[in-house]
Order: sequence, then structure tokens, then C-alpha cells
Amino acid sequence: MEKVREMKRNLKLEGIIIRNYRIQDYHKGTVIFSPNIGIFHAIAYGGYKGKSKLGPSVQPLCKGKIDIYQDPVKKSNKILEYEPYAVYENIKNDLKKYFTALSWLEITVKSHGGGESTNDFYNLLSTSLNTLEQIPEMLMDRLTVQFLLRAAILLGGNLNPSECGLCGSKINDGESLFYSKAEICFTCSKCYSSHSSQIAAGLKKYIEYSIKNSLEISLKVIIENNLLKYFKSLLYSIIQEYLEENLLTLKAGKDYLE
Repeated sequence: MEKVREMKRNLKLEGIIIRNYRIQDYHKGTVIFSPNIGIFHAIAYGGYKGKSKLGPSVQPLCKGKIDIYQDPVKKSNKILEYEPYAVYENIKNDLKKYFTALSWLEITVKSHGGGESTNDFYNLLSTSLNTLEQIPEMLMDRLTVQFLLRAAILLGGNLNPSECGLCGSKINDGESLFYSKAEICFTCSKCYSSHSSQIAAGLKKYIEYSIKNSLEISLKVIIENNLLKYFKSLLYSIIQEYLEENLLTLKAGKDYLE
């Protein structure tokens, strides 16, 4: 909350609403992710009243312009106005898309908005949600992998498949690549251990290409479904290792996220 204390009393910003919660009987507490100040809490006073003009628009999985007033006496942030311009109806009406988006929001919250990479993490989440809203189901696993890979790297992950994460030696094409669960990084054959699993050559090339190119471009690359499923599961595991806690959405949405 330190960043919020540094805000000016009136602030106009863009933000993604992550979740709501009730304060007393009628006030709507809101968790917001903004590229300007990261994750913060704000209140839509009277937001749960039936006649509230502000309350219905302040909903999770919406992105828009927010006017905030920081009350120096109550030490809270009041939402004066909210103008949503992305409400993600397709995501909300498709359970697989919905749980996918919820898992991304959970990662965002538990990583404190990407930590020092707040602006980049916001752009990643915003781009991913915009893309998820539009794409067909057949591309969803590819998109999830692209989001998770980039999120892991922004959180400080050492996931360069062209370099051993332990000894630093270059891993050339044709050389074996391993993933070390104990060290949470890719390694060369010399640093292989009993905690390591081998990464298929096709997956190595896919990761290299994805790191070098944008999410939009990488999404077009076709990869074998079994490799895609494996890598998605591995990335969820890596993210949870970085966060040092489990993602509750993976359990709640198990039937849709596997």
C-alpha cells in the first residue's frame, strides 16, 4: 500500500478490476490493478445499493478509466467515476475462458502486480485478456502458455533454453535440454540431476521463438498438443514455485484448466 500513500489526492488512471468485496452493508470494496501504481484497494461508496449508478459498472474482469480521490483523513481511496471500455463478455460467458482469466488474476495478485515489473505485467495481462476475449477455444492453451511463460520471466524466472541456468554454458541446437525442478531453471546435460526432466527438441525451439517474439506473433506458432499440454502444466508449477503458494483457481477450475 506504500505506493497508494504516495498518490495525489485526485488521480485519473487506467485499471483492471480484479475483485469486489462488501464493506458494511452497502459499500463496495474493490481491488484494482493499474500500470501507474500497481495493485491497490478503493471503495465505491453505496456501490451495493440498488439505485447506485457507480456500483453496477465496478465489476471484476473489467478494464476502464477510473477517477480516484485519496481521502487523507480516512486513509482510503474513493472511486469517483469509472468508465469501463472492456467488459470481456465472451470471457465471462465461457467457463474455460473465465477460469483461465481468473488464474491470471490470481497470479497478478499473489505476485503483487509483478513486483518491480508492474507496468510490463499490466501490459501482459491487458493484452492477454483482450486476446482471450476474441480467440477460439482451439488457441486457448497456446495463449495460456504465452501468458505464463512471460509472467514467469517478469517475476525473475531464469527460463532461457539457450543457456544453462546453473553453469551458464551455451546450449546449442541439437544438444539436450533439461528442466531442474530443484533449481527451477533449464540446465545442460552436465548439470543434469535426478530432479531433472528432459525437454523435447521441438519444445526447446518453441520456447526460444516465443522469448524472441511478441505474444501475438508467438500465438500463431503451431506446436504438438502433447508438448503444449506438458509445457502448460510445467509453467503452472514454475509459477507456483515462484509465488511459494498454490493457485486456488487451478483446484476450483480443474475441469477447465487441465
